[in-house]
Amino acid sequence: MALVKYFRGVLNGDNWALKMMDADGRHTWGLFWGSRYWVGSPDLCREMNREVKDTVGLFESDRKEHLAAPPFGVDVNSVNLRLDILKPGLNGTRDVTLGLCLPDHCTVDDVSILLNFAVNTSAKNVHRKIVLSHVRNLSDGYTLWSDHTFYIILITSSFVLVFVVFGTIYDAALRYQVLRTDQQKRKDSNVIVEMKSLRPSEDLDDAITISKLWSVKSHNGSLDLVNQRDVPRPLSEALLSFSILLNISKLASWEVGDDTLAPIHGLRLISLFWVILVHTCLLANEISDNIMFRTKAESDFLYQTISNGTYAVDTFFFMSGCLVSFLYFRTIAKQRMRELQITKGFIGQFLQFLGMMWYRYFRLTPPYLLVIGFVQISMKWYHAHSVIELPALDHDTCEKFWWRNALYVNTYFPMEDRCMVWSWYLANDTQFYTVGIIILIVAASFLYVGAALGVLFLVGSWIITAIVTLNTEHVPTIEEPFAHYESLYDKPWTRIGPYLIGMATGWFLFKTKCQIKMNMVTVAFGWTISLATMLSIVYGLYGNTFGPVLSIMYTTLSHSGWALSVAWVLVACVTRHGGIINSFLSWKYLYPLSRLTYCAYLVHPALMRSMILRGESSLHLTQGLVAMLFFGVTVASYMVSIVLSLLFEAPMVSLLRIVHPMRRWKND
Repeated sequence: MALVKYFRGVLNGDNWALKMMDADGRHTWGLFWGSRYWVGSPDLCREMNREVKDTVGLFESDRKEHLAAPPFGVDVNSVNLRLDILKPGLNGTRDVTLGLCLPDHCTVDDVSILLNFAVNTSAKNVHRKIVLSHVRNLSDGYTLWSDHTFYIILITSSFVLVFVVFGTIYDAALRYQVLRTDQQKRKDSNVIVEMKSLRPSEDLDDAITISKLWSVKSHNGSLDLVNQRDVPRPLSEALLSFSILLNISKLASWEVGDDTLAPIHGLRLISLFWVILVHTCLLANEISDNIMFRTKAESDFLYQTISNGTYAVDTFFFMSGCLVSFLYFRTIAKQRMRELQITKGFIGQFLQFLGMMWYRYFRLTPPYLLVIGFVQISMKWYHAHSVIELPALDHDTCEKFWWRNALYVNTYFPMEDRCMVWSWYLANDTQFYTVGIIILIVAASFLYVGAALGVLFLVGSWIITAIVTLNTEHVPTIEEPFAHYESLYDKPWTRIGPYLIGMATGWFLFKTKCQIKMNMVTVAFGWTISLATMLSIVYGLYGNTFGPVLSIMYTTLSHSGWALSVAWVLVACVTRHGGIINSFLSWKYLYPLSRLTYCAYLVHPALMRSMILRGESSLHLTQGLVAMLFFGVTVASYMVSIVLSLLFEAPMVSLLRIVHPMRRWKND
């Protein structure tokens, strides 16, 4: 009945009916250029539905004044159509998303029947075929308050906020006590009076300000504010772990820290920017109205920066392996570590393995699980409310298979069953870490055996990659950088090479104590070979078509070749042979941004998805627009990462350090 009223309204030229038609999506232009989101104006349809609700309860005479409001409720419907185009030179299919504003009485089945009827009666041209894939009714079927995951996140976040408030107040109180005690000492000794007379221009006011509280570097609550050997105060330090003052001071510190190498900060930041750029381009192209823009862009030499962005991830793998190895050997070199009985014998080594795995797991997992929860509820909300539908199935898979991510085994399952596809890196890195610490524990007692294991895994990875490349007939191309994704791109046995090379580099830096003398010829040769290798790997596909042999060699050795080149960059910079490159990579102002890398990596694709799905509109891509999207996503990702890091990541790191068995002697 509502449909009849709608059609009559259209025939009569009623304002509300014409507005409903205006809200519908339709083909305008660019089908062959890639325009496939005919979404119309969903917001106009929703606004009309709100007007209908505003007229509920009014008399008929008053209702007539609302000429823009339909006499029934309306809903937005998202329709997925497949167009088979059978024309000379244009053979292919197009998946089109169509937005329709229809009466809310129309169910999904009603819309499907209506559209199938319209298609079957109008498709007289045998060269055109329209297939209805599915229909989604975007009514208010899903709300956050009906999702138990939302309550888990809400309760967890509330508890954390409570601890943050009390931890910050406790920290401020301890700092205040230090300032008051210091002021009292100065008053008692009449020092402050004398100082005011000698230096009247300086601010020696007794008022305690936030800046003065911030300047306090030590108090009896401990936890990194003071390098003293007092008896630990676990409860006090646990509460201080949540202090915003303390965590901001750590995040904003310009000190390189004992747990990293200075150039790592710059490498980490550049790699993350590279990853964000690649993800921005891929996702923006997915919802563009000129998808063929990518085909045009692929002819540009510099587009290989996007298509070969996978090597940014290899840099992450390299850095992870390097730091694990460097810190492990440096730690066991301490006299106290050698004296610990727990490290002797097989049982001690096994406990050491469990301890290192336990520390890493609880260091990474809490923020990871929180982001998984946010991705799940946000994607479920957008699936129920947004006309645009992305290929990702996180609205379904995250609820079913989140535990695979929590166990870091998600890369062993099909793509259609994965949650947070971009988290494949974390799964691989954790598996590499597991293999890596086994090698390190063995190497601590039997260096050559550990080295042999590393070489065995590296060569084995090359062999497996070569076999897979041959069997899949994979050919590296600019156009299909992620071809055979589940066979070659994200499997640990094809990507472990850079991690192992990083471990060897970390051991080398430890062994040489980061001090190597090289003459100018050696330095120039090393930088030339390194940069030439990196440029040829990233930009070497342009204008070339590889045969089977070159395809196998490139696919098998390029990742390890990239890692070896990065190894030279790091070694040269650490040993003061990096010049201006080292000055940039070790620039202290990059440290705060570098410390946010983990959280920024987790959240940036989720933010891009939210921006796109909430906008409910396709994009007309240009190079300038892509650049603006990249900068916008990067800034937004770091802003969200600051909150995620201060509230969840930093407190967990501090709590783990409290219970770490090496804490009591690490400063010896």
